[in-house]
Amino acid sequence: MAKTLREFTDEELASVGGQPGSLEDYRHTMEFRRRNLVLHKDVADAQIKAANATRWSALAVAVSVVVTAIGIWVEWVQ
Repeated sequence: MAKTLREFTDEELASVGGQPGSLEDYRHTMEFRRRNLVLHKDVADAQIKAANATRWSALAVAVSVVVTAIGIWVEWVQ
């Protein structure tokens, strides 16, 4: 049974192809574009997760600064 284009590795996909302008060439081009889109989506998802982690980290630092300031103020008032 023949492999579908999605089962090919990038190297295998690049090594086969059709005549420029043929349906086979179009299918290979679309498969490369699909893979590229998937990679970009994965990168964007990772960047969003990293940004969320950074936001929560910054919030934790801000809370600790406020708590420390309150502790210093309480000590100073006594």
